[in-house]
Amino acid sequence: MLEPASEMLRELFAARALYVAALLVLPFAGVLVGLDVAARYGEITGAYLPYQFFLSQDQGFGEYLEYALMTAMAAMLLLLWRRDGSPIYLVNALLFLVLAADNALEIHEKFGFAVARWMPQTLPIEPHHLGEPLLFAIIGGAWLVGLALSLKASRIRPVINSLLIAACVGGTAVFGIMVDEMVVYGPHTPAMTQVEAFIEDGGEFGMIVIAFLLTVAIFEVERGRAHPPAGSEAAPAAG
Repeated sequence: MLEPASEMLRELFAARALYVAALLVLPFAGVLVGLDVAARYGEITGAYLPYQFFLSQDQGFGEYLEYALMTAMAAMLLLLWRRDGSPIYLVNALLFLVLAADNALEIHEKFGFAVARWMPQTLPIEPHHLGEPLLFAIIGGAWLVGLALSLKASRIRPVINSLLIAACVGGTAVFGIMVDEMVVYGPHTPAMTQVEAFIEDGGEFGMIVIAFLLTVAIFEVERGRAHPPAGSEAAPAAG
């Protein structure tokens, strides 16, 4: 698998759509990160700024970009599934739809409060913060089962593409779950809270942007293989 994976990575980095998407998204993402830094500095100094500046704030500017990117990723993966037939694309598309809905509807926050009574009550962390990662564990477990079940029914290229996307999802989970628990565990000074929260939100935001750019490149490469330019022959399918 290493040889086709190496070749596919070269194809992805050569995809023109990757750089067009980066040119469109990265400047806006950079502005949002800067607004988040300014808002966190304002929280420490008392010069409070609009809540929409925070990357993780519901109904904030950063959250709206995340909704758009995850919905776009789901749409591209659904189109790849319809063309290729590999169910592993469908599994990843459903994951991004669920995550976008969770962000928009605050599902994991509501779930955390709903199960808080059954969480440990004596730890230096509020019980609902223990319930929130439980929902993500359920979602992640269902996603991993779906990936495992779809492997045999998927060709090698979709499998490799999905593993790349899965790496981004794993990175997002590290920041969105593990670092998030560090932020709310035990006492913190205001400065510590804001620094750790920025690492959490900025890391999660960055991984979503990377996953989007990667999905754009995958979509262009696979679409090009299915519809080669006039006068050229379609590349043979791997697997």
